[in-house]
Amino acid sequence: MTRDDFGTERVSRILLHLAPPVMLAQLIQALYNIVDSYFVAKISDDAMTALSLVFPIQNMVNAIAIGFGIGVNACIAFFLGAEKKDKADMSASWGVLLSLLHGILLMVVCIAVMPAFIRIFTREENILNLAISYSNRVFLFAAAVNVGICYEKIFQAVGKMKVSMFSMICGCVANIILDPLMIFGIGPFPA
Repeated sequence: MTRDDFGTERVSRILLHLAPPVMLAQLIQALYNIVDSYFVAKISDDAMTALSLVFPIQNMVNAIAIGFGIGVNACIAFFLGAEKKDKADMSASWGVLLSLLHGILLMVVCIAVMPAFIRIFTREENILNLAISYSNRVFLFAAAVNVGICYEKIFQAVGKMKVSMFSMICGCVANIILDPLMIFGIGPFPA
């Protein structure tokens, strides 16, 4: 399906073309948390509690990135619909740059505030240390996650849903492979 088909093709046919990759991508996104929880739960109850304490802020950071990416997506789609490809390209470029900048800002803020946030919910030193360690690792990659989500939305805006889906599958497979290695300290990864 080409971009020109969006103006002439039936909506039901367009949805049947675009929806399955998006649905699969959402399923894969849900697998990230399930896989993390599975391996972390094998460590201890405290480790699972630590993961649960970090998750709301991690989810908020992802929601901000997705919201920003959807805005970039809408802007690109608007300009492509108006046949202003140069403005769509500029919107994509600015979107990636601003995603990187606000990803860096979120990384710094989250790493700085997480110890205080976690202390609101627990005084247990072990859980506190595990949660801070996990949150530092998670938020260290906030900029990369934000840019990745922005690119996903850019591909969606131009109708390349399969590229977006393939990227998410690669990320999920990498997560499944790296989780046990990094969580249990296997190979080159310290415990």
